[in-house]
Amino acid sequence: MREPLCISSKRMLTCPPEMSVSTIQDLNLVDLEAVSFLILDLSDWQVGYQQLRRVRSHVNPDIYLKPVLFRGSSEAVPREVLQASDGIIRPDETEVEIEFSSWSARLEAINVRIDGLKKISKDGDSNIAFKVLRLIETRNKEFKPIPSARKLSGHIYPSLQPLFPKQDIGVLETLEFLENQKLITGQFVSRAYGCTHCGCAFLNFFEICPDCNSSDLYTEELIHHFRCAYVGGKSDYKQGQELICPKCDRALKHIGVDYDKASVVHHCNNCSNVFQESGVMTSCYDCWRETKPENQLIRDIQTYNITALGQNAARHGMDSLLQTILETKVYAISFDAFKNFFRLEIARIERYKVSISHLVILRLDAIDQIYSTLGKRSRQVFDELSEAFKAALRTSDLFSVRDETIFLVILTETPLDKAELAMKRLEERIIALLTANLKMECRVEREIYPIEAGIDLENKIELFLQTHAD
Repeated sequence: MREPLCISSKRMLTCPPEMSVSTIQDLNLVDLEAVSFLILDLSDWQVGYQQLRRVRSHVNPDIYLKPVLFRGSSEAVPREVLQASDGIIRPDETEVEIEFSSWSARLEAINVRIDGLKKISKDGDSNIAFKVLRLIETRNKEFKPIPSARKLSGHIYPSLQPLFPKQDIGVLETLEFLENQKLITGQFVSRAYGCTHCGCAFLNFFEICPDCNSSDLYTEELIHHFRCAYVGGKSDYKQGQELICPKCDRALKHIGVDYDKASVVHHCNNCSNVFQESGVMTSCYDCWRETKPENQLIRDIQTYNITALGQNAARHGMDSLLQTILETKVYAISFDAFKNFFRLEIARIERYKVSISHLVILRLDAIDQIYSTLGKRSRQVFDELSEAFKAALRTSDLFSVRDETIFLVILTETPLDKAELAMKRLEERIIALLTANLKMECRVEREIYPIEAGIDLENKIELFLQTHAD
């Protein structure tokens, strides 16, 4: 049976010495095939949770999918933190060896599912939506949201949150995207308003004057006197401690006998308007933007289960939505086919020695952000991106996508100045789409290399990634 790996921010827990490490950064040095699960110390729950996030942020599925337990007292620990792990070992459980063995047996089903996953790329799993899908598949359970005032979204999926680098955005949108792709299915729990600009669930609803839109209002009860049928605000009737009808001077003693409270009336302190039907506005506590309630985002909060299609995608690979669109609209070819054409282009240029072609390597770092920010609306943005590529490339150019964020182009019979101009126009169009229209931070990185004898495609890609490392 695999042994547990114990990690503590302050001290080592009891576990086999050869499996002990002091920090999460050492995980790459550990023989993970021998590790059944990780145990993180909760003596400082913020440090423990940060370590869990480091595990989940890894791209190697053998690391980020590994079962993780917390050990320590759960007192004063937020429940979204406690539920982020796969279980808790209480501090009073003294039979450590027996406890470890028990947990290894219970978590073995997760490890079996992890072992059944296909290694999609030697570089690991970089797509956040794919990582979420794989975590859902290996846990084989219903993923339930819990309300949380600590998150701007107002709800949190504790097991999924550590996968995301930014703690306040991404989870709901990614789940929405996966559901739209029929990879998971949701069941309604509740409905929530969110800021249409930033997604924050914490909104202030307030009444406004229909004439001047001021929220400086004074509201009072509207009283109906049965005997003389006079209707007016409570201030009209108030005389000292008594209610006296201003029309007939009779005292109002008993509600329901002498009078009733028909409604309320509003007085605007800004323009002195008096009205019964006020307008309603909302303001966001995070970005302070104001708009009408009907303009705010309305989102269904759901529990999620994986579908049969999602199980297959998690085990064998999820087709990139962007790549699928590019293959259809821009005739992108597979990376293997691109390598073959690249070799042929080298041979052609070497033979005739009169041609000038260039290789373009381009990286767009906003792909994951599109998935996690826009959810099911990602398709519309990817359609626009495909149009940008289509406008920049000629039918004689060869185009491919590698690992979703890396784009490769062979610009045939194109001198360097023409290649620079074409790629500059493409870059400007992409940035305009994502930065100006969607308010996203976007960075487009590119290099242009002459295609000549001795050039190696894989080496150029590796050099590009090293040069433009985050």
